[in-house]
Amino acid sequence: MSTSRLSLFFFYAILIILVNPTINAQRDPRVLHECSTTGNVTSNSTLRENLNTLISTLSSNTQIDYGFYNFTAGEGTNKVYATGLCRADLSPTDCRSCVNMSAHELLQLCPTQKEGVMWYMNCTARYSNNSIFGVMETKPTRALTSGVVSNLTEFNAVLKPLFRDLRFRASAGGIFRKIAVGTAYYKSDNYTIYGLMQCSPDLLEMDCSNCLVEAQSSFQDCCSKYSGVRILAPSCNLRIEREQFYGSTLVESPPSLSPPPLPPPPTKGTFPKRTSSELFFYISIISYTLDNY
Repeated sequence: MSTSRLSLFFFYAILIILVNPTINAQRDPRVLHECSTTGNVTSNSTLRENLNTLISTLSSNTQIDYGFYNFTAGEGTNKVYATGLCRADLSPTDCRSCVNMSAHELLQLCPTQKEGVMWYMNCTARYSNNSIFGVMETKPTRALTSGVVSNLTEFNAVLKPLFRDLRFRASAGGIFRKIAVGTAYYKSDNYTIYGLMQCSPDLLEMDCSNCLVEAQSSFQDCCSKYSGVRILAPSCNLRIEREQFYGSTLVESPPSLSPPPLPPPPTKGTFPKRTSSELFFYISIISYTLDNY
């Protein structure tokens, strides 16, 4: 190839990347997906057109910076719903890229199905012709595993309190994020277990907790002997690894050990205002004193 042709080749290659940067985005090498087996649509149907439009605009809202997208398109029997959920430590830009890529790939893999879900390493994309907002869904469930532990009894004993803590904190999250991370020490193989649980934030606290209980049950059924596990459901996910896989922004700071500052002394001739928690504290002391008088 001559020098001029080689230069022209590289020029066009760079131009393509600049014009369409998503081509240069890294695709998750361990992708899982599921297409529904109930009900199909034709590629030129109104429902499919609505779905194509919805997926194309799912992650286009740049005002959303908390890693969860949920939108609808169409009316009546042709209405479609879609969600995109990212791991909470992703930047808004990386989250939009992940949701955009996974959602478009899902459309290609499920060309005639009315429902589908795609799991990437850092995000989940999902669509349906039925309302999925605020609806807990644990099926289908998929799993990815790696490594084998040497002491299964100790390993599962260590995981039990970790899972309980993660489930409690994740389900207690707010309307924007329901996620928790934590660690536990596994002595037999001398390493720290890193764990994460996450729910779709549109779920109620109880539904999130129940979804994660189902994920734990799946873990016990298929994967309790593995050191690296991902349990993936439409509404929640669970993951453990030997190395930290989440960003430091998800690690909660330990509570301060120093006592809170004392309130300023009341102005002469006035009574200090009390908060409801302070009043409850004083009333509790009085009640305890009378009970033990």
